Amino acid sequence: MMSISSFSPDVRRTVRIEIGAALLVTLFTGLTGPFTGLILRRELGATPMHFSLLASANAACLLLSVLLARLVDTRRPLPWVVWPTFAARGLFLLVPLIASPWPFLGLMVAGTLLNTVAGPAQSAMIQRLYPPDARGRALGAVRVAGAVAAIALSAVAGHLLLHVDYRHVFGAAALLGMAGSMAQLRLTVPEAPAAAAPERPGLREAWRAIARDRRYRGLLIASTVFGSGIWLQMPATPLLLADVAGVSTAQAGVLSGIAATAALGANVLWGRLVDRRSSVRALRVVYCVGTLTPIAYYAVSRVPSATWLLAAGTVFESLMATGLDLVWMLAVIDAAGPRRAAHYAAIAGTVAGVRGILGPMAGAALIQWFGVHAVYLAATALMATGAWLVGRLASAPQNTPRYIEQPRHTSGGLSVSSAALKLS
Repeated sequence: MMSISSFSPDVRRTVRIEIGAALLVTLFTGLTGPFTGLILRRELGATPMHFSLLASANAACLLLSVLLARLVDTRRPLPWVVWPTFAARGLFLLVPLIASPWPFLGLMVAGTLLNTVAGPAQSAMIQRLYPPDARGRALGAVRVAGAVAAIALSAVAGHLLLHVDYRHVFGAAALLGMAGSMAQLRLTVPEAPAAAAPERPGLREAWRAIARDRRYRGLLIASTVFGSGIWLQMPATPLLLADVAGVSTAQAGVLSGIAATAALGANVLWGRLVDRRSSVRALRVVYCVGTLTPIAYYAVSRVPSATWLLAAGTVFESLMATGLDLVWMLAVIDAAGPRRAAHYAAIAGTVAGVRGILGPMAGAALIQWFGVHAVYLAATALMATGAWLVGRLASAPQNTPRYIEQPRHTSGGLSVSSAALKLS
């Protein structure tokens, strides 16, 4: 378990509040997330096209990131984190009223839109709450606590859904998630000085920012290629679980527990790695591990009875997801500097939306023409290319605002060969 005693008193207080909120949110996500695909497919009769449209609609919400970021007062980010997420989780109170796929899809897309509002504010808040040299470890400690709760929950969540109607379980989970949002109101977020007011760009300014910042542009290109492989799999994985591997809700709960156990160690690993090395170097490791996910799922599509392959894919996916959740956000913050964190996060969200609209539709077409296995072959090629691209960035000299301010906490204070040796 990760200790928080080494942090300053202010950081310790913040981490304790965040852990309390994370535990409640984990109960919400653990009772809903692992089962939405199965419920859509088996209970509501969703088709591959439903899944691809859901993923593309979620991506369309991300396209609005830059525009929505203009609405957010990132000098006071806390309300913009709490209330949109409160509303997004509260939408699950409506699940008992839903009896067909389309309203359920609408609910999930509305939740994504609300979370898109909170995204840039979340980046600004994290930047304000934690000093750079403790940011990765502090966020890792919060996520470790959530992973422990997820492990405990996974042992009962699948069996609970076997005996209790999912509509009631989802409604109760919504209340827990809403309480998690409210718990964050106890945070004390320093307000940005008026002289250093964060930028609130429009589309034209966002485009200029990409054109000016060569390193961030390279980071976006690598993430676009890698992320396209992730989006491509969106309509395939629910079908792989429900139709090819024949996973039950109880088995889905076990897989959720495996993922949470992997996340427990991963959050410690990523947090320490990103504090001691460049966030871009840590991202290279995340991408390399993530590329193993479609390889494992391709093997499952060919040998459905090999449950250990499904478990392996779940582990790789969990390692990748926790790494992207933590390391990607910190890579964006490092590139942005003190005034542009929300700006750069919004740009990243918009770019993700562009690839996310096309990826799931392409995935559905591949399933229709060639089968589920073809999706995972294409995803492997894209993700491996993305890992190679970010590796090139990691080998280049670093000149981000974080390096300039604190070179000893990034790879900029080491030779390339020394940094690579210490990462291995």
